[in-house]
Amino acid sequence: MKKLIVLVSFLIITVTSCDVLNQMGEVTNFVNCNFSINKVAINRLGGVDFTKYKSVSDVGFTEMLSLGQQVIAGNLNASLYVDIRAKNNQSSKAAISGLDWQLFMKNEQYGTGKLNEYVEVLPGQSTDFTVNVNFDLLKLLKSENLQTILDLVMDMDNKEKLQKLDIMLKVKPYYKSGGSIREYPGYITIRP
Repeated sequence: MKKLIVLVSFLIITVTSCDVLNQMGEVTNFVNCNFSINKVAINRLGGVDFTKYKSVSDVGFTEMLSLGQQVIAGNLNASLYVDIRAKNNQSSKAAISGLDWQLFMKNEQYGTGKLNEYVEVLPGQSTDFTVNVNFDLLKLLKSENLQTILDLVMDMDNKEKLQKLDIMLKVKPYYKSGGSIREYPGYITIRP
């Protein structure tokens, strides 16, 4: 009976160790992927849903009045999403259980958070994933007027305007092993 218990214990430890090593390899492969920021967009600005507008002229008078009051008050909350592409040029799968992220604009940190979802990148393929952040846009654009801010919000695909924000995303991948979370020891820096 003791031999059976020892054998079962050995098998459990061996299988668990192999699983941890496999997950570490997938995380290492993920870190070695090529990353790029595909898209940056502001969903909401000052409580106004900007996903339904194509240009600044589409924004109604009431919304403009509300946004103008918020600019005068010195606080203009924005909800931003950053779409990231990971390309795996390696011969084996890259994967993580999630990641911690930090968003920087003009070398100042504007948000942190977690992406609690499994991200997998198969060999020779790309995968997109998104992080969301809320911040005060006026903190970033202190010297800008409302029209300039709205022009930027409506034209985030303009690389020149986007470079003005100097966006940088730092991500720290992790994987789950049994009941614990193991983090990659450093951050990956991603720029547009």
